[in-house]
Amino acid sequence: MSIEAYRGYIAEGFASPNGDGGFEAQGRVRLRERIVQESESLGHYENSETAQYRGLLWARKLIETLPSSSLMQDAMFSKR
Repeated sequence: MSIEAYRGYIAEGFASPNGDGGFEAQGRVRLRERIVQESESLGHYENSETAQYRGLLWARKLIETLPSSSLMQDAMFSKR
C-alpha cells in the first residue's frame, strides 16, 4: 500500500495479487479516519509498485474534484 497526504486528504493506492503473477490496482480517498470514496478495480499490472501508483493517481484525480478538505471536514464531522 502507498499512502500520501494530498490537498488535506489521504490518498491511498493498493496492489492485490491476482493469481497470475500480476497485481490489481485500487485506490481510496480518506479524510482523517473516514473513507470518502474507494475505487473499483483500476486494471491489472505486472508489478505491485505500478499497481499502487495507479491507485494513487486515481485518488489524486478524485481529490482534485472534491471541495477543500476544511469544508469537507465541517460537513462530515459536524453531523456527530
